[in-house]
Amino acid sequence: MNYQHAYHAGNFADVVKHILLVQLLNQLSQKNKPYYVLDAYGGRGLYALNSIEARKTGEAKGGIEALLQADTEKAPQAVKDYIDGVKQAKQTYDKNVYPGSPWWIANHIQQNPDVAIRGEAFEAKANEYDALNYQVYQLPIGIHHRNAYEGIPAVVPPKERRGLIMLDPPYEQEHRDFTQLVNLLVNTYNKWPQGVYALWFPIKNVDAVELFYKKMKRTDIRRQLVCELNIYPNDVAVGLNGTGMLIINPPWQFDNQARDIVRFLQPILKAADAPQLSPDSATNVRWLVGE
Repeated sequence: MNYQHAYHAGNFADVVKHILLVQLLNQLSQKNKPYYVLDAYGGRGLYALNSIEARKTGEAKGGIEALLQADTEKAPQAVKDYIDGVKQAKQTYDKNVYPGSPWWIANHIQQNPDVAIRGEAFEAKANEYDALNYQVYQLPIGIHHRNAYEGIPAVVPPKERRGLIMLDPPYEQEHRDFTQLVNLLVNTYNKWPQGVYALWFPIKNVDAVELFYKKMKRTDIRRQLVCELNIYPNDVAVGLNGTGMLIINPPWQFDNQARDIVRFLQPILKAADAPQLSPDSATNVRWLVGE
């Protein structure tokens, strides 16, 4: 399977992932101390929601388009910051644009000039790297044609000592990918145990996700937080039932912030053709491993 994110840009999983990323960056920037941010799977910097790929799936309708049409007056601050960022990107580039993770990191750096933040993004696929390099070369983020499995161990620990590594792999073969990611996290954590690690994953094969959780529990890594949002029950056979993120070493009280975020988003992003799910049953923010 050759995964192409252009088909899925701006879908519900992107919305949740990027808002949680915004929340992590906001909390890291509360301390006026230098830190490092790496997007290990950069993809493209910007996606066109009117492209042939995006129009073929129409997934943005249940994601960013649904959120922009919703009442967000009482939304958590990270949701409001995210919406402001999307509107800024549309005004700067094109009304049909959707920004990828490297753009969100670069935008946060621009919005926080008083904090010394060094941002980088890796992309291994040549065509995606070329697009990323072209689209964000003027923004404050370093772009590298590099594989995450080779690159991450090479750049940690960073000179700043504080920081975040965002991992958003394509999961072309879930069971194998999860196993490799566990090994990558363990090896990287052993070199830099103070770092914050945010790993996005799809919820479509429950057995694969549960096996991933079991393997992570068996590691020596402490402070593992899981954030899940489902738009379909796990027993419904669809392409993507939900979205998840594993955060290692999240900032203080991030769990409470994440819980508020996914509970706010759930009724907005729920699938119209799915059985009715309550926020409590469709969202789950819990400690996989505590202190």
